[in-house]
Amino acid sequence: MSVREVQSKPTPMAHFPDGYRWLELHDQDDIYAFCAFRPREEAMELHLSMMRWSHQTLAKVRKDIEWLKTETRRQGLSAIMGVRVNTEGEFDPKLFRFSELFGFSEHCVVQTTTLRLDDG
Repeated sequence: MSVREVQSKPTPMAHFPDGYRWLELHDQDDIYAFCAFRPREEAMELHLSMMRWSHQTLAKVRKDIEWLKTETRRQGLSAIMGVRVNTEGEFDPKLFRFSELFGFSEHCVVQTTTLRLDDG
């Protein structure tokens, strides 16, 4: 199995808030992706950050998704919701095609903005 749970946030996900579980997806000691996930009310929230890509990596990520499906079912959830965050405000047209490689569907686009309030 190429899934290794780690206790600290991977560098590419250092900006994520606390409350996630962190995974390294690897073959031997070569990491090809990092993953952050946490249960939500009705689905497992998943963030995937790829470090490299190839046909071999595609096959490995498919197996990793099977591990995540098992973990999601173990926690009593019936869906995995993949989330992509882009703080530059850019839409990634490849995300939906990429996610379909692993069986994801029901695509949607969500945009958010934040109004920070002064304490005083």
